[in-house]
Amino acid sequence: MKKIKGKKLKTIILDTAIGFGVFALCTGVCYLLDYFNVSDLNFIIIYVLGVLITAVCTKGYLYSSFFSLLSVFGYNFLFTAPRYTFHFNDEIYMITFILMFCVSIIISTITFQLKKRMRQINDLNMEKAALQRDTEKEKLKATLLRSISHDLRTPLTTMKNGAEVIKNSSAIEESDKNEILDDIIAKADWLVRLVENLLSLSRIDRENLTVKKTPEALEEIVPQAVRNIRGIIGNRKIHYDMPKELTLVAMDATLTIQAIANILINAVKHTNDNGNIWIRVWNTGKNTVFRISNDGDPIREQDLPHIFEMYYTTSDGNRGKDIGLGLAICKLIISAHGGQISARNTRDGRVLFEFNYPTEADNG
Repeated sequence: MKKIKGKKLKTIILDTAIGFGVFALCTGVCYLLDYFNVSDLNFIIIYVLGVLITAVCTKGYLYSSFFSLLSVFGYNFLFTAPRYTFHFNDEIYMITFILMFCVSIIISTITFQLKKRMRQINDLNMEKAALQRDTEKEKLKATLLRSISHDLRTPLTTMKNGAEVIKNSSAIEESDKNEILDDIIAKADWLVRLVENLLSLSRIDRENLTVKKTPEALEEIVPQAVRNIRGIIGNRKIHYDMPKELTLVAMDATLTIQAIANILINAVKHTNDNGNIWIRVWNTGKNTVFRISNDGDPIREQDLPHIFEMYYTTSDGNRGKDIGLGLAICKLIISAHGGQISARNTRDGRVLFEFNYPTEADNG
């Protein structure tokens, strides 16, 4: 309540200052014209223009109405003979004053009504935009639910069937049993990663695209992301190039680990079992840069502009088991931290993902 009253008082003071400021400006212009012996009847136009400016710049009808009255008395007092009195020698000035006041009031009223109408139109447009955003959100939720429902069905069915085979077939070969169990574990890992991505979405304020950041040590964040996907790395070699000194970066640790893990999962899927994955992190002074590259198959040129889009899956079948959340969530997480992410194919045959976080000073 106090804030509302204080804001209202501030508005009143500001609008009053605008009114008197415009009056002073108009009066100054009239004195300048008077110095060059311009007819004082032209001063009426100056003051009427001041009424229009006041009506446009202030938030209430009262200020422009008051300016209209002030203009009449100011014109009488300052520029009609005898000057610096409210008397006048020529009675024709009485008609001039009345007409000046009426015109000023009419202009003030019309301007006020136009401003009111424009505010109503603006409010309607804002409501329309809000409804459109809500509709898009509902469509997004519906699409997400359909995608998740569709993609959950296959691994859950595989896990269920595999478990039933092991349970009901007492004479199953050990090798077949291990193969089924490995398949169940792989499907369970996929489900865990999907749930982690969905949880990451829920942690981000989608309206303002913000996260809660605290200083975190890179020496802990990057290895933790690698440990989280250790089960799918296989024989691939991870090469680190990290700052030797302790490096603290303002971030949401859980979301950052998820973003790095998603990029690594993408690298693993496109790298041979005996391939290499490189992780390099350095500080430029303004940004902390994360670079993850692998020596796998290049990203097709037609896919590069779209790989960070929600639900986008490539048509080459390499991401057929994905619903297009991983890299899209990476971009969302990194954008929420004030950073940027990009991907490209390098000349030496690597696929390179790079993103940055602003330093604390730039990050606010």
